[in-house]
Amino acid sequence: MIHLTQLPNAEADEQLIFFLRRHWFVLIPLILGTIVVLALPFVGYAFLAFRMPALLENKAQFAAIVMGGSTFFLFTWLFVFQNFIDWYLDVWIVTNQRIINIEQNGLFGRTMSELRLYNVQDVTSTTNGFLQSMFNYGNVTIQTSAEKKQFEFEEIEHPDHVAKRILELAHESNVAQEHPPAPKDAKKSS
Repeated sequence: MIHLTQLPNAEADEQLIFFLRRHWFVLIPLILGTIVVLALPFVGYAFLAFRMPALLENKAQFAAIVMGGSTFFLFTWLFVFQNFIDWYLDVWIVTNQRIINIEQNGLFGRTMSELRLYNVQDVTSTTNGFLQSMFNYGNVTIQTSAEKKQFEFEEIEHPDHVAKRILELAHESNVAQEHPPAPKDAKKSS
């Protein structure tokens, strides 16, 4: 979990409401695909051992096959690592004053956007399909009056609850913008 002191430009009275990332279920296709892809070299080796055993008896050809398999495993793990990092480092942070969107782009790129809650105009939650309904995850789209017109939280848990709470926070922020509190140390005139 992140601490508010680690956020850029954190304000004294700012409170963390949500720390969101994509639902864990979206990793299942990556995991299953990885298992299938990692099994391919073993299936290929079994095929060669059964159909062309002479190919494996030659030390130079066997070394080339092992090097090719090792390279295949290396690139497969690199692909898995990159996708996991993209999942893990894509986060959306909602505080009582703003929304921060941090998106990981590849291994070395990151985009960070910030939205003040008083700029929120509309919030929509979307749940599509059987799996998203079953595991209660989906997208939340936030329409804004700011420079970046749309923020989207992708495949997060409980999208309806998050959308409702963001609308409540935006309303509270708008009320606070219209009626700022009076300074505490202002002298009362009689």
